[in-house]
Amino acid sequence: MSFLLEHGVQFSAALDPHRRAAYQRALESAFKQFAGKPSIALMGWQAATMIDIVAGRASRIVIVEGDDELVEGIRNGLVEQGLGKDVQILHEDPTTVALDERVDIVVCGLSTTWFVQGPAAAVMNNARQNVLKKQGMMIPRRFVHLFELACSPTEINGISMNSARYGRPGEPFPALSESKHFIDTDFTSLNPAKTDIEDTIIVKPLLSGTMTGLRLTSLVELGDNNVHLAGHSGFQSVFVPLREAVEVTAREPVSIFMKFGMGEGWENARFMARSVSQPERSPIPSDILKGFHAKIAEMVDTIDGLGRAQDLDKVVSYTVDPHGDVSRLTALFWTIDEEFKRPIRDLVDGFRQEAMAQGANVTDEDIYDTMLQVYRQKRGQSPS
Repeated sequence: MSFLLEHGVQFSAALDPHRRAAYQRALESAFKQFAGKPSIALMGWQAATMIDIVAGRASRIVIVEGDDELVEGIRNGLVEQGLGKDVQILHEDPTTVALDERVDIVVCGLSTTWFVQGPAAAVMNNARQNVLKKQGMMIPRRFVHLFELACSPTEINGISMNSARYGRPGEPFPALSESKHFIDTDFTSLNPAKTDIEDTIIVKPLLSGTMTGLRLTSLVELGDNNVHLAGHSGFQSVFVPLREAVEVTAREPVSIFMKFGMGEGWENARFMARSVSQPERSPIPSDILKGFHAKIAEMVDTIDGLGRAQDLDKVVSYTVDPHGDVSRLTALFWTIDEEFKRPIRDLVDGFRQEAMAQGANVTDEDIYDTMLQVYRQKRGQSPS
């Protein structure tokens, strides 16, 4: 694809327009966080094609690219745009490069379709550790991974399709469940990102049928209120077949086991499922549950203190009874105002991860019931 970099005009339009516009919005938001001109590193040739957005607005611009041909194309593009002397090009591997003087903003133009593929995880981990300042800003900053239970042919005309692949145009993907959020990869955290995943999740299918695999997608958070889907032009999903197909019944629990290392490709990934009569559960440790109670109580007090008590009451009255085929926790996130989604999501994710670390499988219903219990205690209501 280096032909895109042969001329200045093509160089500035190498990203598809929708993704380019999303990155531009994220950069505009990032610039507003700095009083002066920030320093910026553009990791990879796709990030480099956004040079026209940052030129003249940064105190220092570094482009990191490891491919010989792409580095030459980047140089040509910079010269044709008259920026050859204003940008430092490092012909180094972005998974290992380290800057003596770290930068305020790092932009990673990731071409991976789903985050488990390719070197994308290694690039962002290295950027966080060796390129970005401790309080710097990463773009993109967070990946939210989702899956759906799905049914799709695993053999067509005698040709095996029992390997991870993109959804093909026109290929039916009967989804047997709602999307389930199972992990966040947050690169704004100062802690190393979790890249080795080994987890078991209990899911209740919405529909009965033969489950042959999982449909995987990732929401990529570039900045506040700025999210797009990972994938080729944002439209395709990845279908991952299970080791063996499983017959599932609506509302009967299914245990999903997943194991993979981000950035290692599909070869070492494992996705398995089995029907279970009862979820395999361990009790939630009392100290973790008590801490979650306290944080939810504090959140209720904050909302009440803002004069939004009636709004909270309306949200609870709407979500306390199931609506359609979504969990009450999903309905809650659909209903609450945008300003509260991230803080509550952080509370929920933290609680879920702490419980899972202690061997307790926490369902959406567990979380909603716990939040409802705290709300009713604050309102002086008895359980109904």
